[in-house]
Amino acid sequence: MFILLGASDDPCLLAVSRALAARSHETRTISHPFMDPACSAWRFDSQRSDAVLAIEGKSVAIDGVLAARRVAPLAGPHAEWSQEDLLYNRAEVEAALLGWLWGLPCPVIDRPPAWSWYGMRRPILVWSALLRQHGLPALDSVITGDVGEIMRFLAPQGGAAIEHANGCGARQLVPETRAAEIAEHAPLAPIRLTELHDGAWRACVAGPHLVWDDGTPDAATQISARLRAFAAAAGLRFVEFVVTSDEKPRVVDIEHRPRFELFGPLAQRAIAGGVADALTRNGNVRRDGETLARGSP
Repeated sequence: MFILLGASDDPCLLAVSRALAARSHETRTISHPFMDPACSAWRFDSQRSDAVLAIEGKSVAIDGVLAARRVAPLAGPHAEWSQEDLLYNRAEVEAALLGWLWGLPCPVIDRPPAWSWYGMRRPILVWSALLRQHGLPALDSVITGDVGEIMRFLAPQGGAAIEHANGCGARQLVPETRAAEIAEHAPLAPIRLTELHDGAWRACVAGPHLVWDDGTPDAATQISARLRAFAAAAGLRFVEFVVTSDEKPRVVDIEHRPRFELFGPLAQRAIAGGVADALTRNGNVRRDGETLARGSP
């Protein structure tokens, strides 16, 4: 059985479940292997690791796991626990889950290193050196809390995209007129300003496939090999890219919890198929491993 970690109504998990069913494989979606209705026994030492999973009291043979869409357990108020203890408990559970995934002998998407596990999303600055190595420069940006520096960055283009330096929260467009407001809070919480761009393409590495969004032009394929090489070097088999659509594409965003819902229907089917191929170790893929979805722009 293939285990999909996440919400039962997650559209990505539903699509992957259908793709696996089309290959005559059984799936089960659970929120967490250590929480009801699942129960896991994990034995490990310096030599080996063994995991046993039961769902609703019945032992399950694990053929593969999709963990990239999992839902982290909430650490809400509790009458018998302080918020500090709840957060500590959540961190311990996440650490146990990461170790459990790395100990499984079956295919797992994804088993990231510990530094990229907590919170999942990391700012693109984390990847900048590896991106440059693969010929994928990021957009020009600056991290600052100085009002003069903020004004100098905003003025040439009349604005910028803003996000917290730690990658939390969404990128937002801000006009030059908000420079003073931005600078007022920047010393307390560093911000990253990124240059504006006219258009962008969206792509997803899904197992052995690179899938471009519906309606993406052929011109995008010039960087396909570089995106696949970067994903391989980063150890990611399920990752989303947003790149500028100009003559020299630059990386706008990297999301290793791919936003499946933002892709068109053709791309979604191809992504689900790529994940299913990776989980089943299916080698029957196109030589270049690329899919260009031909939907409406």
